[in-house]
Amino acid sequence: MAALLEKAMQQYQRGDLKIALATVRRLLEKERRNVNGYLLAGTIHEQQGNLLEAARFFADAVPLSPDRKRDIGLRAALHYVNGGAPGKALSCLLGLHPLMPDDPDVNHGICSLLREAGNYEDALPFAARLAERGTSFSNLLNAALVLVGTDHHVRALPLLRRALEMQPGERLALSELFWAAANLCDLDLADRLQKELEAAYAREGAAMDIRENAFRSILWSGDEAYHRKTALRTAEMLFPPVLARKPLSPVTGRRIRIGYVSADFHDHATLSLFNGVLEAHDRARFEIFLFCHTAERNRHGAMRARALAAAEHYVDILALSDEAAAALIEKLGIDILVDLKGFTQGSRLGIFTRRPAPVQVSYLGFPGSVSGIGIDYAIADAIVAPPSSDAFFEERIIRLPRCYQANDNSRLRPVRPASRAAHGLPEEGIVFAAFHQAPKIRLKAFEAWMEILGRVEGSVLWLAPLEEQAAENLKRAAEARGIHRDRLVVAPRMPIPDHLARLAAADIALDCTPCNGHTTTSDALWAGVPVVTVRGTSFAGRVSESLLSSVGLAELVTEDLDAFVRLTDALAQDGNRLSVLRQKLVDARDTAPLFDTQGLTRDLEAAFASMLPEAP
Repeated sequence: MAALLEKAMQQYQRGDLKIALATVRRLLEKERRNVNGYLLAGTIHEQQGNLLEAARFFADAVPLSPDRKRDIGLRAALHYVNGGAPGKALSCLLGLHPLMPDDPDVNHGICSLLREAGNYEDALPFAARLAERGTSFSNLLNAALVLVGTDHHVRALPLLRRALEMQPGERLALSELFWAAANLCDLDLADRLQKELEAAYAREGAAMDIRENAFRSILWSGDEAYHRKTALRTAEMLFPPVLARKPLSPVTGRRIRIGYVSADFHDHATLSLFNGVLEAHDRARFEIFLFCHTAERNRHGAMRARALAAAEHYVDILALSDEAAAALIEKLGIDILVDLKGFTQGSRLGIFTRRPAPVQVSYLGFPGSVSGIGIDYAIADAIVAPPSSDAFFEERIIRLPRCYQANDNSRLRPVRPASRAAHGLPEEGIVFAAFHQAPKIRLKAFEAWMEILGRVEGSVLWLAPLEEQAAENLKRAAEARGIHRDRLVVAPRMPIPDHLARLAAADIALDCTPCNGHTTTSDALWAGVPVVTVRGTSFAGRVSESLLSSVGLAELVTEDLDAFVRLTDALAQDGNRLSVLRQKLVDARDTAPLFDTQGLTRDLEAAFASMLPEAP
């Protein structure tokens, strides 16, 4: 056998690659455990550009090598990746990992492959090892990306700081550190990083290097042009090109088939708003399909049971690829396919790029344009998307005659409690509620909240459930502005109906800017709590204005944060006016357009019918 190997080596060294490969094959037929034969075959295929064949031979050599398993395995994985077979690369590296569990390169490769496949939870243990053992910029950033993607912001933040120290200004590291800081309510750091990003974008102009997704952009920026750019970049980076639109055909002799696509068919804010619409649809005109990709762990609860009972057809697409799901939707003859997620976590926008339905619509789940995906229409209203917004939407905007947001008027009707002590709130004094997600809380809005607490003696700020470090950072920020930390009360997590009930204990809800509360605002209004907001400059920043206008309280919309502080202070000092506002909101449950579920459903159905020729 040694003679065959030597002959093959000589042929290889002369450049007779095909002949050498034939000789190696003869060798391996006779001696299947000859590691040098596999290595030579892999090297020849490598030089011929046959990356997958090279990877296969190198992978076969790994278990046979006494001392080079690491180098050979990494070489095999690299060729599998470059040859378009990331799954085989992952298998190769996972085979190496038990032999060298602390190796940075092995953990880095596994981390990258799992992350790029969207399997962040599976990548987490490898990211943790990489965070401990990795030393390079790419090691630290890779580990941090997984930690941020699994909401381990505390662990990610120091890694991102170190990465930026190694490569100051590197855009992805800067963007991820900005996001981690925002989630931890490190307001000063987030504000500084925002200014760095804005300055860099200003220098770059139209060629700005955007490294954040569209969802993140709406939380800190009120610039609709920037939102469109991030939407298009997100679509380009994450999804396949959009296919041609299917021809529109008249719907005659049957009902219009509406398909709703979402991962949120469970106890989720979207369904808490939308269940009433599902139940109110006119079944004589519309046939309703739910295309569900809700995670298995979330497939329970009363809200989900209501949704499934309300729809005529439940179609589980969780296990299907985007291509297979699109083929099924097309086979079912859906006329209008409605995305309820947009650029939020867990969306399946890849289905929409394949255009399985002749009309595709974005509604409710994402407050902005879902550009670059093949969406034909966006459902909005004249406040959240005035005519000036048209230029920033790829979709045609359909403006409902009332507030665009669905609300379920069959929900529990909260009653103001006789005592607030059970919620950790003082019995006396004004309770300001600000139940916003951590990354929505920006420095300027928080400083306005603190100014209000300073003006209103004995008042407290009631916050949404926050992770421990975020709550601590807000308390420290309050103290730095002269407000005792105990005046910030962090609420515990609880089911949506229980949360809705406790909201009635608040006196005034404080909105945030540039991204408003959305379900947060409508929940407060339903609970009878007046909400003070600032007029925004984007869809996400105008939602509260639309909601307040729809309950007859446009007077609570201010032009800027200074006016926001003055109005809130005045309300807090005027018990009679507060009582009038609360009663007006209680009455609005039966009279206001915002809570007219049947009316909103008819408006939505009219919008759908207008999208089809000769619709019934």
